[in-house]
Amino acid sequence: MTERLKAICRRLIELSHNEISNLVLQKLLYLIQAYSLVDRNQPAFDDRIEAWQYGPVVPEAYYGFKYHFNEIQNANNNILDENTNRYINEIFETFGRQDPFDLVNLTHSYNSWINAWRNPFDSIITNADIEECHRQLLQDFGYIF
Repeated sequence: MTERLKAICRRLIELSHNEISNLVLQKLLYLIQAYSLVDRNQPAFDDRIEAWQYGPVVPEAYYGFKYHFNEIQNANNNILDENTNRYINEIFETFGRQDPFDLVNLTHSYNSWINAWRNPFDSIITNADIEECHRQLLQDFGYIF
């Protein structure tokens, strides 16, 4: 798990007052990544995202949250730039308190997840697929989520 990803997870945990579930954390990480890719053409973090049954998952963050929570809590938030902090705050404010399965349903509607989930050989959701999916939403509907 990269230090940037740990810092993003820590910030989300702090914003939730330690009440975020792993399921919600995973969906918020995906949305932060999409926001960064569309807004700046660069990822918020470099860790892999995969299509799992309940939507996009960053495996390193999933297992880190489950088994190495102290490492996340001790992450250095100072490494996050202003834009990434803005993405984290806006995504949390918009989606952080939604029902977890509303977030599952939302992420299940994205072509980036659908295409990776349907691929029997590779469940990786690439940054290119995420960016293409959310740019298309922006073009077609005027919003990225």
